[in-house]
Amino acid sequence: MSAQPTGTVTLLFSDIEGSTRLLEGLGAERYSEVLELHRRLLREAFAAHDGYEVDTEGDSFFVAFHRAEDAVAAAEQAQQALGGAEWPDGATVRVRMGVHTGAPLSSGPNYVGADVHRAARIMAAGHGGQVVVSATTRALVDGELSALGEHRLKDFDEPVALFQIGSESFPPLKTISNTNLPRPASSLIGRERERDELVAMLGNGSRLVTLSGPGGSGKSRLALETATELVPEFEAGVFWIELATLRDPALVTETVGRTLGSKNGLAEHVGDREMLLVLDNFEQVVEAAPQLGGLMTACPKLRCLVTSRELLRISGEVDYPVLPLAEGEAVELFCARSRLEPDPAIAELCAHLDNMPLAVELAAARARLLSPAEILDRLSQQLDLLKGGRDADPRQQTLRATIDWSHELLSTEEQTLFRRLAVFRGGCTLDAAESVADADLDTLQSLLDKSLLRRTGDRFWMLETIRAYARERLAEIGDEAEWRERHGEYFLDFAESNDPQQAPGGRDLAVMYAHVDAEIDNLRAALEWARDSGDHERLLRLAASLEYYWSSRGLWHETHSWNALALERGSSPARARMAILNQESWHHARERDWEAADARVAEWLRIAEQEGDEHEALRAQNAAALQATDKGDFQAARRLFEEVGARAAEAGDRMILAFVAVNLAGLFIQEGDYAAGIEYGAKAVELFRELGDENGQVVAIANSAWCSLALADPAQAASDFHTSLGPLARQGAFRTQQATGTLEGFGISLVSLRLVEAGVRILGGAEALREEIGFGHRDPLDIELRDAAIAAAKADLGEEAFSTAWKEGEAMSPEDVMAFALQVPLPAAGTSSG
Repeated sequence: MSAQPTGTVTLLFSDIEGSTRLLEGLGAERYSEVLELHRRLLREAFAAHDGYEVDTEGDSFFVAFHRAEDAVAAAEQAQQALGGAEWPDGATVRVRMGVHTGAPLSSGPNYVGADVHRAARIMAAGHGGQVVVSATTRALVDGELSALGEHRLKDFDEPVALFQIGSESFPPLKTISNTNLPRPASSLIGRERERDELVAMLGNGSRLVTLSGPGGSGKSRLALETATELVPEFEAGVFWIELATLRDPALVTETVGRTLGSKNGLAEHVGDREMLLVLDNFEQVVEAAPQLGGLMTACPKLRCLVTSRELLRISGEVDYPVLPLAEGEAVELFCARSRLEPDPAIAELCAHLDNMPLAVELAAARARLLSPAEILDRLSQQLDLLKGGRDADPRQQTLRATIDWSHELLSTEEQTLFRRLAVFRGGCTLDAAESVADADLDTLQSLLDKSLLRRTGDRFWMLETIRAYARERLAEIGDEAEWRERHGEYFLDFAESNDPQQAPGGRDLAVMYAHVDAEIDNLRAALEWARDSGDHERLLRLAASLEYYWSSRGLWHETHSWNALALERGSSPARARMAILNQESWHHARERDWEAADARVAEWLRIAEQEGDEHEALRAQNAAALQATDKGDFQAARRLFEEVGARAAEAGDRMILAFVAVNLAGLFIQEGDYAAGIEYGAKAVELFRELGDENGQVVAIANSAWCSLALADPAQAASDFHTSLGPLARQGAFRTQQATGTLEGFGISLVSLRLVEAGVRILGGAEALREEIGFGHRDPLDIELRDAAIAAAKADLGEEAFSTAWKEGEAMSPEDVMAFALQVPLPAAGTSSG
């Protein structure tokens, strides 16, 4: 038996396709003969190419190879042997195989790590007789392999390129398609001709197609059906970008980038990849059309399918008006949704509705209460009363009449709640509906039953067309300001109750941030209302309450935009202004704009002294000392920290004492006194732990880890970095400066511990994250240790293996890099670096 491979290893998984059916067809005795012959043939092939049998269970094999060429040759030999074998009772035995090269960690005679799971998922994606190969293996073997495109594997977020040995034709791989297209709740009725036309247009040269038409014409559903058909045609994937809740055009590219997982800029991420983007409800942010045009110019193989009530009017746009359904299709849709048989009354009703899909669906929702003839009678009575102006689109007139009619059938209580719920953006919880809109359960249920309101999980929401109508009704009544005011007040309370600054140490940050994630669209709406209504105090308080959240999610553009506006317009309350001055001073320091940073800290200190707020005054002085450290003025920084520490001790302010301790640890790191850095880091950890400040502990432990690394104790450093990563992952704080530095330090530690490939992957992922969040500054110790680790890793692995591991890390999302890092088994502290 071959020796167990280590380092870069090629893994092969196999199993018999349809083994259960085979067993049932042959019976246990004959199946046992099949299984034995199958095992003998595969073992002969694996042994002939120096394969190491890791595990065998039932009809499956797990084998490791020193070289990728050997694994591929073994797979080919095995498939040839299987194809030429004489099976009992003429049975057909088809074996699927998956091959992947990576750096799994040895665990006794077995292996662990993401590469093992990836190899198994690649095998599971294939079909009997097929050998599916990963891109990393493909790069290491000679000869032509058939490209199968990019695919998403279960439990892996990022798409991977897959290849196949040989040119035999197989069905599509059984992967999670490289797409995030939503799954419709119901089947599409009609639209086959339109779908086929759009598929042909996007497949034969049209790069930007806009589905135009009024709300309710079925643009989104047609786009979804078209995109689903095109998934196999776009090697780099088909992605759905929902824009309905956005109002700021500046957030469009950021939203697209986050959906795609771009790290180095959206255009750089897409590049020359063959990709289709479906941008739904673009009319909300039509001012972003030039940005989309620029992206398409920079990315020659990118194609876009857009739904919009308004044309984008940019170069290359092809307008595809979405017309009403054909008469037969509209009747079929009504009958499918109402569960009635077709009759002349239904056909007449659909004609009165201009065969508009949403109008037909709304009418069908009434079929439980009224017959089609009764629906038609009531609708006909109101159509003439509810028409728009002479120049209005007739289809829009009819749709408005349909929704109007549906609205008029509501009770007074239902109408009232319906229009009040329009103040919510992105839906709402039951508590929010009750608190803001005075909702009651019976009326909510009634709106759900009438298809004017929908529910997913614990959230109630409206189709955007319905919500737009409800907002118009709210404005017509004249009390929109009252309900938006109540909405703003509710979400101000919500934001402040989920602000770590308001309850330091008293709440779980992961829970707080998850709450804000769910309500971010409502919070943006509340910010916009505060801005537009001139409520400067609320704007300031809202922006201040979201500081920690914005930072934890890496939303730098958004936080700076709102902060700058809040500071420009609002001066009180003082505590909120000071919170924003704190964040903005950090923002300017991050940009190395020391004049602006100093000005923010100076104002912060002045306000604190005017308010007699000793704690805030000490925080501002601590920030000034920290900025002196970042500027390299260590003498001034030490003097300021000592003054702040003395005042904090006198005032009994343990939070400030913890800040001073952790920042002094950072100062000692800058000065090269690593023993003192560890000492002060330990003090800070103890203080933050007593205060229940999880983030403070993360920073303090990471500081100590850097000191241990500088003192040639990589095992202790790795343990500390690993400890710091846990809370960041739990909070979802993947795109932060702290996450970047901690991952980088952990990767350096692993290289020193001779866990080189894992360390290089993490370093590559940390570098990609650093570029994504735009944090370019590094401390001298960071630079020195990182460069030394890279040099050592290249010497250990060789340039090619180093480059492979680094690129694998760069390709991982921040979430995946963090998960990978947390799974690395660590040696005991005190282990020599060898």
